[in-house]
Amino acid sequence: MRPLAAAWAAAALLAPVPSRSAEVARQIEHPAPGPSVVVLDRDVYENARADLADLRIADDEGREVPYLLVHADERPAPSTRPAMRDASFVRGRKAMVTLDFGAPTLKSHLTLALSGDNFRRRVTVEGRGRREPEWATIVDQAYVFAVPAPAAARYETIALPENNHQLLRVTVFHGPDDPDRIQIADAWAGIEERRRPREAPMAARLTKAEDARAHETVLTLDLGARYQPFRGIVLDVTAPRFWRGVGVEARVDPPPGQAGPPLAWTFLCEGAIYRAEADGEVRESRRVEVAGRQRVVRVRIRNRDDAPLPIAGVTVMVPVERIAFEATPGRRYRLTYGDHRRQSPTYDLARTVGDPALFAARAREGALGPPVQTLPEDVVPPWTDRNPSLLWAGLVAVVLALGALTRQALRST
Repeated sequence: MRPLAAAWAAAALLAPVPSRSAEVARQIEHPAPGPSVVVLDRDVYENARADLADLRIADDEGREVPYLLVHADERPAPSTRPAMRDASFVRGRKAMVTLDFGAPTLKSHLTLALSGDNFRRRVTVEGRGRREPEWATIVDQAYVFAVPAPAAARYETIALPENNHQLLRVTVFHGPDDPDRIQIADAWAGIEERRRPREAPMAARLTKAEDARAHETVLTLDLGARYQPFRGIVLDVTAPRFWRGVGVEARVDPPPGQAGPPLAWTFLCEGAIYRAEADGEVRESRRVEVAGRQRVVRVRIRNRDDAPLPIAGVTVMVPVERIAFEATPGRRYRLTYGDHRRQSPTYDLARTVGDPALFAARAREGALGPPVQTLPEDVVPPWTDRNPSLLWAGLVAVVLALGALTRQALRST
């Protein structure tokens, strides 16, 4: 057993030492003295953590520099359920209800719960304050939809111009094939981000396929980076009139450096795209509001019994995210990322500048240099790299120990 124990000890000695992942370092070019800002790009989204917590800025003397990260937030906005008053209907024509929020309430979208499971209905929304005598029209040509099984889906959220009316009057008009009476069963409202991030169009790598069995057109979009943020998908449809339900999914990728499970997709959202004529005007919506940080996104257009739509192209709307800091005259700076063990830093800068977005907006823009992979400064190279001669001696010892063990086993046999 002694030769076997020696072999195991040698193998343990030569086992690779776990080390932190390599970082990416990039020089910040042309930083102006004072508030300076750089825009994050695809390489950052490929190699940094999904939450960007591993980003660090250092000067040419190695000192860490506080920064502000101005980025898009994917957390859902809180919603408010108002009291429903004065519900009424006109048989065969419309249903109405007044929503009372109790006080002036900021909101930018309204979600309804309507009766029926197969409809297309026009909605108008009016608003006023408690003491205001007249209603003001907020939206007069919004549409809500429902699709029955087998691919059941509902699209009952209406985008509103941002307002703080205490009262909303909602009117839902009958659609084709509706029963004599429709009902507004519930409603709630919410507010999107107070300051939406600036967006830029991005052309993703598109793969198109037809799923004849499911009656769906499947558009697979490769965004080019593991954690690429996005805020919306716009479809270029050349058909003169259409209405289709849309489902959006994201591919589940394993963490960096790890083997993943079989190909899987996770649900992101349901939406609708349409181009239709109402009262002599053509109304359309070709954008699906969806947010996330993924490399591959799949859009499923539900054709049902209609022919597939002619899709001329797809544009992904991505937020322009920035990192801002105070630059000192005469100093050089670099941005590092890629060490996924790092946690979000806490700086006084975030508590002293007030509005991070305003600070970044007033800063002068620099640029990121080419990426260079490097090990973090506090990483110690593995023992085998620091002692190559002992590595070979250990290998010889392992071979000799295994030979002695084999010889002893043959003799005993």
